Amino acid sequence: MARTPVLFVPGICGSFNLGVLLDWRGPTLSGWGFPPFADYGKNLLEAFTKAGYTRDLDLFVAFYDWRKSVKDSAQFYLKPWIDQAKQRARAQKVVLVGHSMGGLVSRSYIQSKSYANDVEALITLGTPQRGSAQAYYTWGNGEIRGDATTKTVFSVYLWYLRHAHPFQTDLSELKAVRALVPSIRDLLPIDDYLLTQGVPPVPKLEDGLTERNLVVDLLNQATGIETLVGRVPVTTIAGGGVTTIATITVTAPPVPPGNPAVFPDGAPVNDNTNSDGDGTVLCTSAQLEHQRVNNLAPLPGVDHGTMPDHPTVLARIFGQLGVASPLLGAAPASEPRLVIMTASPVTLRVEAPGGAALTSGGVLGGGLEEAAPRRRARVVRGKDHGHSGKHLNIAVIPSPAAGLHRVQLTGTATGTFALGALLISADGVTVLGGGADEGGAAAPQSRVTDVTTHEGRVVAGSEIFYTVNVQDLETAPEVTVDAPRTTASAVARLRGAIGGGILGGGGGDGADPVDTVLGGAGDPTSHADALSSLAERLVGPDDPDLAEAIITQLQAAKG
Repeated sequence: MARTPVLFVPGICGSFNLGVLLDWRGPTLSGWGFPPFADYGKNLLEAFTKAGYTRDLDLFVAFYDWRKSVKDSAQFYLKPWIDQAKQRARAQKVVLVGHSMGGLVSRSYIQSKSYANDVEALITLGTPQRGSAQAYYTWGNGEIRGDATTKTVFSVYLWYLRHAHPFQTDLSELKAVRALVPSIRDLLPIDDYLLTQGVPPVPKLEDGLTERNLVVDLLNQATGIETLVGRVPVTTIAGGGVTTIATITVTAPPVPPGNPAVFPDGAPVNDNTNSDGDGTVLCTSAQLEHQRVNNLAPLPGVDHGTMPDHPTVLARIFGQLGVASPLLGAAPASEPRLVIMTASPVTLRVEAPGGAALTSGGVLGGGLEEAAPRRRARVVRGKDHGHSGKHLNIAVIPSPAAGLHRVQLTGTATGTFALGALLISADGVTVLGGGADEGGAAAPQSRVTDVTTHEGRVVAGSEIFYTVNVQDLETAPEVTVDAPRTTASAVARLRGAIGGGILGGGGGDGADPVDTVLGGAGDPTSHADALSSLAERLVGPDDPDLAEAIITQLQAAKG
């Protein structure tokens, strides 16, 4: 007997499709995947496969545009995913497993007027049923807080907005969040979570705040909860024992307020934390107060970001599905990553160094671990997440070696480009602090460095080389033009053009024009202008495209 298909609905930033996220494409179910630089969702898929499920037959990942309101995501993404799953599985209903925001998207559909009685059950994992105080920082001033996946995806998204999006290049992080990511507002708490300074602090009434989460407030009205439990059985799974923001003490809003207004409901001065949560969502928010809701006991030490891949959580999901749980070991340890990305119009090739490699367990405090030098450099070609007119390349190097990573950019057209690099650690660091703590464990948070960016200009066929210097996971990578290598490439191409027949083998006196310019010694980069003039004069008349490519390389090396 065929079993009911399961749809996993990821949390915020758990779905990746740059074309959609940059608004180059409208809502679509194609082209989505988990973020390519994170482990999110991998253990979940492996566990379901071991349990006998087949991807896109009775197991689906309902990716969606997490920037949009949960109502829009339910309408334009979740419902079409449900219809597709029913068609492929030849089923009448599906089971929804929603992590974090994915649970709100699921509830929004089930509680809506468009609900088609096609959900057999809902299981939520760390869903902020009543919001998360952590979202106040992102919505209030554009500060991205959260797990490594969330922080990295936001970093990459905002970077591409600045360097690839034709209309959003001047947006600050706060403007980008307010204008383009309204879903963050759907994560604000609906309880009185802001406290005014004083002895004792006084709660600010949520219904009097300027920035309110009306979507979740309406979902949690008594009639809304009755609609939910009347339509589907609901099970909640929560993490506990991890330090989580409960309330935030605030002072007056900043003056002047800014445009858009920064923290219009009060500037934070203190986070008041306790151990009743998963590092992002309090247990009281991850559960629903209704006698017909199956609120499972919180799992101690399970943090928010890794919840879908945690073996204990997966075992509970299989238990609710009535499926024998496969043998699940510990979730695979996350490894540090170097992410190198480019924005149009270039292709990307990365050559990783051999020698010393960063350890995945103790880099932040333990330094480097010596590894046997590789016989052959590891080469990673960037995957293009753009389209024919906009090349958006991302190369991910897991467990990056310390030292210089050599990058080659090859122009595909005439224009400006941007090259960016960031590091993601795998070490847990305490990021919550400043408030009262009842003894919970610090939320394991991976550190994400700032993005180091270098901009330049290319034409079709030009080859520009860079080095990305990685020293430790606490320091943003250093990105530098590799002038000697870029110049050497240009000189070799220039020699080839001259000696390959364009000039019939050289100048009239038999001398090599390149050697004449270089004088047999010195740094070729210092002769960039003379070499450029040579390319323009000798190569340009017969092959102007090659001449322009060579000149562009020489000028890039010159800086």
